[in-house]
Amino acid sequence: MESKLKVIVSGGGTGGHIFPAISIADAIKAARPDAEILFVGAKGRMEMTRVPAAGYKIVGLPICGFDRKNPFKNIAVLLKLVRSQIMARKLLKDFCPDVVVGVGGYASGPTLRMAGKLGIPTLIQEQNSYAGVTNKLLAKDAAKICVAYEGMERFFPEEKIMVTGNPVRRNLVENKMKRSDAARQLNLDPSKRILLIVGGSLGARTLNESVMANLDLIRISDDVQIIWQTGKYYFEEMKQRLAAEVPVPNLFPTDFISDMDAAYGAADLVVSRAGAGTISELCLLKKPVILVPSPNVAEDHQTKNAMALANKDAAIHIADVSARKELMPVALDVVKDMKKLEDLSANIFRMALKDSAEIIANEVLKLAKADKAFSIDNVESVYFIGAGGIGMSALIRYFLKSGKKVAGYDKTPSDLTNQLISEGADIHYDEGVELIPEYCKQSSKTLVVYTPAIPAEHKEFVWFRENGFEIQKRAQVLGTLTRTLDGLCVAGTHGKTTTSTMVAHIMNMMPDGCNAFLGGISKNYGSNLLQSEKSNYVVIEADEFDRSFHHLTPLRSVITAMDADHLDIYGTYENYIESFRHYSSLIKSGGALIVNTAVAELLKPRLAENVSLYTYSIDNGDFHAENIRIGRGTIVFDFVGPDRRIADIELGVPVRVNIENGIAAIAMALLSGATDEAILKGMATFRGCDRRFDFHLKEDNVVYVSDYAHHPEELRQCAISMKELYAGSKVTAIFQPHLYTRTRDFYKEFADSLSLFDEVYLVDIYPARELPIEGVTSQLIADNMKSGICKAVISLSQVPEVVERIKADTDVLVTVGAGDLENYVPKIVEILKSK
Repeated sequence: MESKLKVIVSGGGTGGHIFPAISIADAIKAARPDAEILFVGAKGRMEMTRVPAAGYKIVGLPICGFDRKNPFKNIAVLLKLVRSQIMARKLLKDFCPDVVVGVGGYASGPTLRMAGKLGIPTLIQEQNSYAGVTNKLLAKDAAKICVAYEGMERFFPEEKIMVTGNPVRRNLVENKMKRSDAARQLNLDPSKRILLIVGGSLGARTLNESVMANLDLIRISDDVQIIWQTGKYYFEEMKQRLAAEVPVPNLFPTDFISDMDAAYGAADLVVSRAGAGTISELCLLKKPVILVPSPNVAEDHQTKNAMALANKDAAIHIADVSARKELMPVALDVVKDMKKLEDLSANIFRMALKDSAEIIANEVLKLAKADKAFSIDNVESVYFIGAGGIGMSALIRYFLKSGKKVAGYDKTPSDLTNQLISEGADIHYDEGVELIPEYCKQSSKTLVVYTPAIPAEHKEFVWFRENGFEIQKRAQVLGTLTRTLDGLCVAGTHGKTTTSTMVAHIMNMMPDGCNAFLGGISKNYGSNLLQSEKSNYVVIEADEFDRSFHHLTPLRSVITAMDADHLDIYGTYENYIESFRHYSSLIKSGGALIVNTAVAELLKPRLAENVSLYTYSIDNGDFHAENIRIGRGTIVFDFVGPDRRIADIELGVPVRVNIENGIAAIAMALLSGATDEAILKGMATFRGCDRRFDFHLKEDNVVYVSDYAHHPEELRQCAISMKELYAGSKVTAIFQPHLYTRTRDFYKEFADSLSLFDEVYLVDIYPARELPIEGVTSQLIADNMKSGICKAVISLSQVPEVVERIKADTDVLVTVGAGDLENYVPKIVEILKSK
């Protein structure tokens, strides 16, 4: 089904360019094992040996850098440049790449310039916080520019920028060692502090002289062990100089550290130069670091890299000129300061961007397919790896109703997979190629759809990759649909499931109905899929996790909120916001963006030509509510738009947060042609989604609601809504935190939101895809709540026992969370009914 993918990767000169390039190539091969990748570098430079060692072919050009000190020598340089451009042009015509990737360094100049002239799409990867000359010159013709730092619009066209971070060695994080194990492997004492000084494989004169100038201080700091990589150039000199000194037992010099994973794992503090690749590794490893930028790097890149971290207290910066005097005293103080180390570790990790190589590889694949749009119409069968997810199930239903044969794998049976089987899907639960139906084993007729939660080594996933199948994420398939239909998409940290389901329900009140792929089960339809042969609209929940919404091309979109979330993916809040900016640039010309007033200024959207921008909120903006009436379990309000007022809109699910959700949904529906009658009927009859303010009991003596809230702001809205709707009643919450990383990042905010309830019981953290983090438990939230609110931290199995104990004194009970607490809803209902 797929034609062979061909990619040229060009650039080099230093490891900072070469190693990210190899990581990108590896990620492309992981996604497309059949891909043919050719590197183009500069003759005589280190890429000519490092790239073949990584298993890739490379061609060298005679290009070399300009001599700024001796201009007369540049006549020969210009001749080499002309020859390189001629060679690059012939190479491109012979190899016929689908995409050319430039990673910086003068070697990439001729290749990318000629690719632009031949109409071949190009992608630039800029590692540094201050763009290199070659990349700046090439940016005008590039289709996409992937950067590691915010603020790069100083150098590149803003609409082309995507913040991806720098690719690093994949096994660096996957094989991270425990500190004690790493220390013992290096024959060090784990009970003592460990300082790692590394100046690159060749060494750094300044770092070495800083050590030699402070031997007396090092000697008396015998509670610190120092691993010192001198570099091969300097090792014999340093060895001889040390021999003339009084021995320093806690100093361990070496010319080269062969086991860098162990060295990083053992180190409590790292002293390093400030190369972009090194910084990216340290961010992902959460390593406290003192950066001493090299002054001998073009355009002082390293100083700018170091300051990007130091300005956010994510690293300590010491200038090269000051290092001989200042470095070792500061390092020896910091390595013993546990609080400082913890702060540096937390701050540098917030700047980490995971999966950078995979993100860039995905952009390469998108550029390669720009002129080769994959047609779902030609597919006869669809195979799902991870078939039981709520989002995947909507696609399964879509393809079943479209007449395709559908099969798939999921780890465990569930009510949802059982329903899908009854609807015609062939789903199995054991991992094995032999279980794939024969009708799905023809690559020319089968589309494979997978969820990012599936491991890369999954046997079926590997088999499909190795046999040349069209393989797409769920978001990619939805993206294809938004290019063929008019996408009405709802994005945002929270509220997107309810708002998108409201939009779909209103549009379904119209004669032509609508299509919809929802992130929850609509109670009105008992499904997460709506289909209409008459309507050209498709409503989609645009998920920001894993940057999935970057595959969409909406006609209109709502952005509900941008509260910090998924920092395990994005690293920093700034990166998270940047992903929404990029998403806003994907809205089709002639479309519209409807953004909550609370985030409109922060977003600063990048809109295509003729895209209209509207704002909304509960009480201000282009669209808002007036005359709100709340009481006796009902909410009614008037909707106000730029040229429309609709009076007496009643909420089918009467909680305050749904006023604002409703404003966004009505605005989207109005812009898409919905009538006042459809809006009034749709809002009044909207019954909500499973697990979103789900009322299970509404008795005179007790009310029970379950809610999916798993972010502090969602939790706050839940508390406010329930306290307002049942004013004067005691509202008790049982909350199950979702993810260790989210709890670590927001435990104080969770505590503040939960303190709005009258009484709270905290369940142990639901890990989902994560492993435990030391010191991160539900108790962390409990310790930061208002005194007397949190009654206990309990295990999941204790929930029924607690409900039984408190039922006599409970007016309103809310169970909250996105984990498996939901499994106890039937038992809780049974207990409360006996009150």
